[in-house]
Amino acid sequence: MNTVSIGLVFAYSVTSALLLALCLSDRLSRALKLFAVLSVTCLYFVTWQGYQDSLGWPTKQTMPDNFRVLWITVEEPDKAQKEPGSIAFWVRSLDEAGLAYGVPRAHSIPWSEEAAEAAQEALGNLEEGELLNGRMSRDLAPQSDQKTGEAQDYAAGESPQGEEGILPNFEFFKVPPPTLPAKSV
Repeated sequence: MNTVSIGLVFAYSVTSALLLALCLSDRLSRALKLFAVLSVTCLYFVTWQGYQDSLGWPTKQTMPDNFRVLWITVEEPDKAQKEPGSIAFWVRSLDEAGLAYGVPRAHSIPWSEEAAEAAQEALGNLEEGELLNGRMSRDLAPQSDQKTGEAQDYAAGESPQGEEGILPNFEFFKVPPPTLPAKSV
């Protein structure tokens, strides 16, 4: 059990105890008690949505600029089910020397033709046993200036654009083999 799980159990226990003490008090009106119960119930759902990142689901946070690619999954859009599709990257951040550090993190981006092609090529290299590093940059043109019709299949509220309305662009390259020191005889 990780610390986030223990913290949530503790927080829910304390919140429930305080709510119980509030509801047992006769001095408060029923409307205030009902408001408190509904507020805490909504808090449970909001907390659960925030807890999803701890469960291993891919995050939609911005990927690191430089990263080591561990695996890629491409889910193409399904027009019949009106699902927009996504690309999930399992990556580790790179330090200044180009070495992977930290724990792996799953990132999810909306599906786009260019990102899917780059991801499929990188996935082929990974399946052949190559180590890959990646670099994320942003296209210079906003989505409205690029080809029309690409982002029209996304559900309401979803877009392949980044926070600034710019499409993510990925570049993958093979990690050169490490240079080993000369052996002394």
